[in-house]
Amino acid sequence: MNRALVVLFVCAGLLLLGFSRDSRADTVRCESSGSYRSCPVDGRSGVRLTRQLSSQGCWQGDTWGYDVGRIWVDRGCRAEFQVGGASSSSSKDNAVAAAVVLGIVGAAIIASKDRDRDRRDGYYDDRYGYGDPRRTIRCESNNNRVSYCGLPYRGHVEVYRQHSSSPCVYARTWGVERGRLWVSNGCRADFAVY
Repeated sequence: MNRALVVLFVCAGLLLLGFSRDSRADTVRCESSGSYRSCPVDGRSGVRLTRQLSSQGCWQGDTWGYDVGRIWVDRGCRAEFQVGGASSSSSKDNAVAAAVVLGIVGAAIIASKDRDRDRRDGYYDDRYGYGDPRRTIRCESNNNRVSYCGLPYRGHVEVYRQHSSSPCVYARTWGVERGRLWVSNGCRADFAVY
């Protein structure tokens, strides 16, 4: 697929997303510098992450969340959140869904071409991928039992790719204890060690 068609898909997706945005929504930036932080908001109409600003992961229920009066972030998550603006209009929902699908298709095509180019030009490293995680480890909880997996060295650990339909939530269904990674309640995932 040529690059002009990809750009057309992405532009159409962004255009649809721009027209479907509800004017009652507010954007709030909430940033953790490594520790817990809360930002006051009126969360009665809902909150959703719209733009991640940090290189540290932002996962709802793990490194960010919200309730009626606040958004909270933790462990380096920095992001912009849309507060309110929930719409019951199905045409707006359909426009947003179409924009997301078009954006994902366009991004996937671009990423695929960039990855192929990087491999051809020698940038890709088969041992470490693009240099982000130093190592990935698969750890699986079978039959909802607790399983332990050894870590090759101390470092920051996070979910890299989840394989289970059961959620992998830090401190609930996975964590690090005494130099070992543990998983439970059906969490199966590849974990990145930095």
